[in-house]
Amino acid sequence: MPSSEEKSYYKAIRRAAAALNSTATGKEKLSTIVRGIARAMQAGVSLVLLDSNRRKLAHVSSWALPQFYLRKGVLDADKSLCEVISGQPVVVADVVRDNRMQYPEMAKEAGIVSILGVPIFFEQSAIGSIRVYSKKPREFTNQDINFVVTMANLASVALRQSLPNQAQEADMSPLRRGRSVTFANASEEELARILDFYNIDWVYEPRSFPLSWEEGRITEMFTPDFYLPGLDLYIEITTLKQSSVAKKNRKLRRLKELYPEVKIMLLHKGEYDRLLAKYGCGPLAHTRAQGISRVLYSATEIEERVTALAEQISKDYVGRRPILVGVQRGFICFMADLIRRITVPLDVDFLTISYYHGDNHTAFRITKDTDLNIAGRHVLVVDGIIDTGMTLSAILDHLRPRKPASLAVCTLLDKRVRRIADIPLEYVGFEVREAFVVGYGLDYAEEYRNLPFIGVPELDRIPKGKANT
Repeated sequence: MPSSEEKSYYKAIRRAAAALNSTATGKEKLSTIVRGIARAMQAGVSLVLLDSNRRKLAHVSSWALPQFYLRKGVLDADKSLCEVISGQPVVVADVVRDNRMQYPEMAKEAGIVSILGVPIFFEQSAIGSIRVYSKKPREFTNQDINFVVTMANLASVALRQSLPNQAQEADMSPLRRGRSVTFANASEEELARILDFYNIDWVYEPRSFPLSWEEGRITEMFTPDFYLPGLDLYIEITTLKQSSVAKKNRKLRRLKELYPEVKIMLLHKGEYDRLLAKYGCGPLAHTRAQGISRVLYSATEIEERVTALAEQISKDYVGRRPILVGVQRGFICFMADLIRRITVPLDVDFLTISYYHGDNHTAFRITKDTDLNIAGRHVLVVDGIIDTGMTLSAILDHLRPRKPASLAVCTLLDKRVRRIADIPLEYVGFEVREAFVVGYGLDYAEEYRNLPFIGVPELDRIPKGKANT
């Protein structure tokens, strides 16, 4: 006769299998698996998945675990249990004494004593784990481990089913396959779509930072909206009135004082609206700019700076015959002038990007790749302007696996104040702080590319009735 424990395990497996054969969403299928393990084993359970760099693990589904424990932070794959790195189940008998625990004090505060971690595999590669958290000392038996291994295999099937189509399989990290989030407001969802466009992994509200205490009790906390594992960066967005922004700024200053190792940026409303407009959404997406408020760099100033950059590139690339790779359309005036002034032999190629629309999924795609073989060549990526750095980061990640001898970046304009992806730029024409600039190949709503100078458009001079056409 099967024991009551065995019956519970069989029941959980049957329910999980039925969910996989249903029309339930990917989130619902993973939730059924996690909830079934938790009830069968009378324990807390979480499902964690790797980011695209295979360095960080984030919770994507959980049951019977306190929120403060889930928001303790994104986990390092090589410091937390290590079952994903080893590809083998891991048992932690005592969380306080085991050095494989990344946050032992937080686990102790949550009442957790013992943990079982079982890796989830996808095509023979571990992509995440199911973790079982017991509030009493527990020696996990072979039957316990085999049950969780079976459920981990079912979770792998659910993740595979969540892929929009086979063509995008290589583009989606495990974290993106398993993610399903309910956002607090539309602004957060819009930013998430932009990050998805660039295949930048993100985790929503993964960590709450204590800011103040009274008599040993936490009295104030701050939970940033997003964490980008690949950039090790937290982002807080604000579209609120100035008084609320001031409060957030105070919290950010306090956070930086207490946690100086944490990288965090506040994305303000003006910056956020312009970022959305760049990707075809938000209040500025369909406006047509009507003039130039001031000139930042004249045609003469641009010519002098481009000449100086060309001289430096010519000196640095003597005997190396670089390939200059232009990105998108904003580079066209800059690159045309630049190559005419470079004195060393060179080759020229181009690369373009666009959205890729699949089933409930939009992603960054290379629509026109380089034609030349860059393996063993010295590649210099040329762009008109670098602001958030997300486009550039995705492009460099696309080029590196092709093993160029070197990979450097040249940009006419560097908008460092808005940087999200911190990428070294070897050659920079000017550093700009203005919210939006046009001219010399750069556009706003497809206008102003042919201006011989770089200026600031008058975004407020929009004809009545034209804002939403």
